[in-house]
Amino acid sequence: MTRSATRRALAGGSFLTLGALVLAGCAGGFDEPSGSASGSAQTAITAALPTDPTSMDPIRSGALVVLSVFFHTHDQLVKITAEGEMEPKLATEWTANADLTEWEFALQPDVTASNGEEITADDVVFSYETILGDPTGENYAYLSSVERVEKVDDLTVRFGLKQPFSAFPRNTSLISIVPADTYQEMGPDAYAREPIGSGPYVFERITPGVTYDLVRNEDYWGEAPAIETISLQPVSSAESRASGVLSGDLDVAQIGPTQVSSIESAGNAQVFSALSNGVVFLGANSTAGALQDVRIREAIGHAIDTDAIVESLLAGLAEPAKAMLAPAVEGYTDDVEAIGYDPEAARALLAEAGYDGTPIPFDYATDGRIPLSSEVAQSIQGYLETVGIAVEMRGADQQSHTLKVRGREMQGIYLNTWAPSTLDGDLPLTDFYEPAGNNNYAQDPMTTQLAERQRGVEGAEREDVFAELLDYSNAQVYFVPLYVPANNFAAGASLQWTPRADGLYDFTETSFE
Repeated sequence: MTRSATRRALAGGSFLTLGALVLAGCAGGFDEPSGSASGSAQTAITAALPTDPTSMDPIRSGALVVLSVFFHTHDQLVKITAEGEMEPKLATEWTANADLTEWEFALQPDVTASNGEEITADDVVFSYETILGDPTGENYAYLSSVERVEKVDDLTVRFGLKQPFSAFPRNTSLISIVPADTYQEMGPDAYAREPIGSGPYVFERITPGVTYDLVRNEDYWGEAPAIETISLQPVSSAESRASGVLSGDLDVAQIGPTQVSSIESAGNAQVFSALSNGVVFLGANSTAGALQDVRIREAIGHAIDTDAIVESLLAGLAEPAKAMLAPAVEGYTDDVEAIGYDPEAARALLAEAGYDGTPIPFDYATDGRIPLSSEVAQSIQGYLETVGIAVEMRGADQQSHTLKVRGREMQGIYLNTWAPSTLDGDLPLTDFYEPAGNNNYAQDPMTTQLAERQRGVEGAEREDVFAELLDYSNAQVYFVPLYVPANNFAAGASLQWTPRADGLYDFTETSFE
């Protein structure tokens, strides 16, 4: 069975099997099977993490995968729900001054960490100031707009921002609050080995690379979740994750689009498919070679049939993208003109530009963040060659590819993706269009101006700025939006769960039938 939890419907409903599910020889390695008490609903869940978190210190670690742990063990000021809405968590309410440069958060009273330390404004200030004290830290980018954070009283915290920022509260959903006295007494390294938070679960066992086991915090200040124990186990292979669910070793795991139909046909599992918060796109170094000519970039955009890629290669488990934000993300708008598939227009633009057939470098990762990335890249290569654009294929592992992106070292076009866990457009647009952005080759003052302007306005006015920026980006073809992929999860047949658009886990409202 397939369950869909999209904010917008998937583009296609048919599931095509393009690759056989490889089950043999890839099971095993799971710490222990999940189970249920005899005669009662299951209250233990075992879930696969796609990678192993690098650290259990929420001050130093900001990788997305570790948020699947911290959402359970620590409190953040606000929470982003599976539907993308913002809800109170440690903060009960928040307000801004008139020009959106100061935000005050009122805190929940009588909150304690699992060791009994009271959580107050002092702990919030300590957590944020410690992160702000290390600009090289993984969490710093989420707080780059913060100039200062101060305690107003024990239950009120005020943030002063460098510039107006209407979506700032969403960024606080990624920052976990640590008990300041405990953290300082233990030191970062010891704390990472035995983390203590105020969330609905506490750590029971940490075995890096094997398992991160949590048990319900019976003294949690909020509503007690139904699930009593959570085991989060790193499983890098999509095939192993799928076989783990089918064998019952795993209760839920992310799978690739070509595994969906195989899981469904197995009969003892279900599939959750939901459009993600990310966009897979082609970036272009618009300052190098033939790509300096907007007509060449436009020809590339017109050459690629994204509808066909979605329906055939991705088995309909995606939606063609018309802009650089996904529909689940604040700032997305339908009022953007897509570049559109038009191979005849592509050929005409190439002729007008006098393209001489010099191969354009095409970088892509052969594994990692984009499922079927090599197949997607090869498909794009085929479409480009059909209209007369030669490319030099440069496949690399995900780590090497990411380093080239971060170093802004691409010489031609490249395959990439961006998915904001805040479910707000500010973070990706900062990266795409502001001077320090990893993907901003154009360094166009117009995009910088628009990306900054959206922070100082709210509501419909902000949406208008997003639309103007995304339309301008398409007109200049600084990027070619390709598709919004679905997050696909295989799960045990009795799991009652709503997946998040960012693909992270939050089992606080999960149960079994």
